Amino acid sequence: MSHDESRARRGGRLRGSQRRIGPPCVAPGPLAELKQLLYRLYVEVGAPSMEDIAAAVAADDGLPGSPSKDSVHRIIRSAEVPASQADVVSVAGVLARQAGWPVEDVMAQVAGAWMAAQLVQPLGSPVGLQDPFDLEVHRSIGVPGGDDLPQLPVYVEREHDRRLGEIVDAAVAGPGGLVTLVGESSTGKTRTCWEALDRLPDGWRLWHPFDPTRPAAALDGIPRVGPRTVIWLNDAQHYLLIPDADTAERITAALRSTLRDASRRPVLVLATLWPQHWHRLTTRPAAQDGDPFAQQRELLTNGGRRLTIPAAFDAADLRATRQRAHQDARLRQALDHTAATGEVTQFLADAPELLARFDTAPPGAAALIKAAMDFRRLGHSTALPRALLTDAVEDYLADRDDSSLDEQWPEAAFAYCAAPCNGVPGPLTPIRRRREDRSADPLYRLAGYLDQHARTARRMLCPPKSFWDAATRHLTRPQDLAALADSAVHRGRLRHGAALYEVLARQDNSTALMELAKLRKRAGDGAGGDRLYRAAADIAEPAAFAALSRAAHQAGELLSAEQHARNAARAGNTSALIELAYLHEKEGNPAGAEELAEVAADAGDATALIHLALLRQDENDHPAALRMGRRAVDAGDTFAYAVLARSCDMTGDSEEAERLALTASALGDTSALLELAQLREQAGQRGAAEHFARAAADAGNSAALLGLAELRRQAGDTGEAERLYWDVAKRGETYALVELAELKLLAGDLETAEQLATDAAAGGDTAALAFLAWMLEKQGHPEVAEQRARAAAARGDTSGLFGLAVLRSRQPAEAERLAHATAEAGGAYPYAFLMRLRHQKGDLTGAERLAEEAVAAGDASVLVALARLRQQSHDLEAAERLARAAADAGATTALTDFARHRVEAGSPEWSGFERYGLEADGSVAAPW
Repeated sequence: MSHDESRARRGGRLRGSQRRIGPPCVAPGPLAELKQLLYRLYVEVGAPSMEDIAAAVAADDGLPGSPSKDSVHRIIRSAEVPASQADVVSVAGVLARQAGWPVEDVMAQVAGAWMAAQLVQPLGSPVGLQDPFDLEVHRSIGVPGGDDLPQLPVYVEREHDRRLGEIVDAAVAGPGGLVTLVGESSTGKTRTCWEALDRLPDGWRLWHPFDPTRPAAALDGIPRVGPRTVIWLNDAQHYLLIPDADTAERITAALRSTLRDASRRPVLVLATLWPQHWHRLTTRPAAQDGDPFAQQRELLTNGGRRLTIPAAFDAADLRATRQRAHQDARLRQALDHTAATGEVTQFLADAPELLARFDTAPPGAAALIKAAMDFRRLGHSTALPRALLTDAVEDYLADRDDSSLDEQWPEAAFAYCAAPCNGVPGPLTPIRRRREDRSADPLYRLAGYLDQHARTARRMLCPPKSFWDAATRHLTRPQDLAALADSAVHRGRLRHGAALYEVLARQDNSTALMELAKLRKRAGDGAGGDRLYRAAADIAEPAAFAALSRAAHQAGELLSAEQHARNAARAGNTSALIELAYLHEKEGNPAGAEELAEVAADAGDATALIHLALLRQDENDHPAALRMGRRAVDAGDTFAYAVLARSCDMTGDSEEAERLALTASALGDTSALLELAQLREQAGQRGAAEHFARAAADAGNSAALLGLAELRRQAGDTGEAERLYWDVAKRGETYALVELAELKLLAGDLETAEQLATDAAAGGDTAALAFLAWMLEKQGHPEVAEQRARAAAARGDTSGLFGLAVLRSRQPAEAERLAHATAEAGGAYPYAFLMRLRHQKGDLTGAERLAEEAVAAGDASVLVALARLRQQSHDLEAAERLARAAADAGATTALTDFARHRVEAGSPEWSGFERYGLEADGSVAAPW
């Protein structure tokens, strides 16, 4: 047989391979679509060898390409764009013919997909081509004769740099990841990230989402991020903590998906945040308050690492700076001026000069800066219109200052604010507009250090009337209007909030209509509120229908309430239907409850059906429970299988119960298996209980085994509990190590407990270290306890340090020291605990000082708590003063309590507060 004949025979029918190559791992986009099509064809024809595919192409003179077997392998398996269109089209043609697909159509589709993949421009640009100032690294001060100095001062590596370097190296070698640098303004967060880029190998790109706006760029670009990309999220609050909560959550979800997507690894996210933003995003709220930042907390704490950037250089850092100061006159000058404070980076960013410029500003410039500070801290975006600031300053000027200003004062004031400080941008600097926008009102940016300074220094001040009036006259962006309106309402300035919502409502913004409706109803205008709800409903706002349903029900109009609820469900909001269903059940109308629950299920929400089914189970009405459970399954709720399995098991049909549980598990819901495991354990059938728990664990949910271990432990069988915890630990669940450490500690085996706690912490779970600290403290080993608590805090878990502070509450100095250590480690400062401790000891001045510190740190709830304590102590003067301060800081609950108390005591001057709120100056508002 000739060589050509042999080649032709091999090209006639592709032979299946004994070892199928794996699918390509490619980021979403045109290339992924091309690769998926090619791989599907490859599998469709039985996964032939690369040699056979190459031979089949070579045997067909009508095909344009001639790939080698290695080229075929790259075409099918590689994550890169194939180099030759002819080769990839030829491979597709051979595979399509063998699969019986339309060859010409497939070849044309592949040619188009290849071209689309070629044309895709990867996000970002090579890391080596970045400009530090484009990435918002602070410019540094200038020094005489420093024209030849580099753009950035000589860098001094510190401990957090070494830790970030380890994280970056691990990200490059592994799946990537997210790290957030948390520190005050001008402490060097962005410069630290910039220096870490030097560790990245060739081929890495950096993408900084900022155009046309940061949120818009992030939403558009994150799904297109490819491997070996740095996502640069400087000042990450502009992405994760924006007034548009839906957009923030979508950005967060996209980041989480990207980091989990194996086809896009490695991706490295470098983020920076101020401490108050970190605490707001990551602190778990009280159960009754809702959880608006659950996605963000999951991303930042479980999905990423946190590095704290100290506010000052320590002794070792200062020594290292002195050793390098001969290389850069700016470092020498910084050392000369910061020997006592260690605030080297702040000096290099000219923060002291910025504060001095503000403190010594002439009246007009000072008023502009104060107004800018207030707009930013109350939620306005970074770009502040000149007309807005100019119009807002009237009430920031004292009468004598106002009379000294001429008509040209704004020019001089803005010039003062924009003038650089030692080469660093001034307090308020113009923002360059796009060419097509240059005729619009100029925009200004407040210096970052002053922005943060204001959030502490002005936290307890509510802006004056001219501020709110200017906002109502000039704001047009929905995000700014919503943020300022919310801030007004949170400070009890309801009239100003309503005025801002009205402006936004004129843009057909349904959220503004809803909020305005609430304020009108609060003010006693029920008809006006309903009109606004109907206006929101007219633009298909589901929550408006739900609100109308509740209002109709409160008025006793049950048919109208049900109709509105059905309309809400059709628009996607089933809450009103579910509430009515529960109400019917409570009033003894189970048939009506089930009917409404059915309607909610038809709209995609089987919550009410499941709730009613569980009630029927408790009443031993299993036929009804089964009926509603099956209906919930039909509606797509896999948790309903657990309800069905429980009813079957309780009526003796254990075989059907198991079948249902396994069906749900196959669909990804192990709730039914967990339910059966608990039922068997309660029945004393330990073997069956473990069988179901292991089935759930094999399906990816180790909670069943953990729960079983806990049940055995509660029953006193610690040996069985330990065995099950070890089984879970072998599956990679570090929480089981925490439980084992606790068992060993309670059994007196401190050495093993410490080892288990350390292993758990290395795996990312620090709860055992915190528990170990607590137990060591209780056993009389305070120094070792604090060492373990600090070890946990170094890994991001400050609960151990705070726990020690609580345990040492009888030693106020010690408690306060540990509370401050908690704050320094990045935890939420336990102001409330310390404030109550001082209040109990009669140190009212100290308690109030701590409450004010809490407000400065962004937590007004401590001031609310102190106001209530003073009211309970019948110190009404102090209670009112503190409650008013809390309201000015954004928390009105104490003032609401105080007003009700005064009205009940016969003080009519407070009667209008709950309806109409406060005027800007703090007086109770008249009807509006």
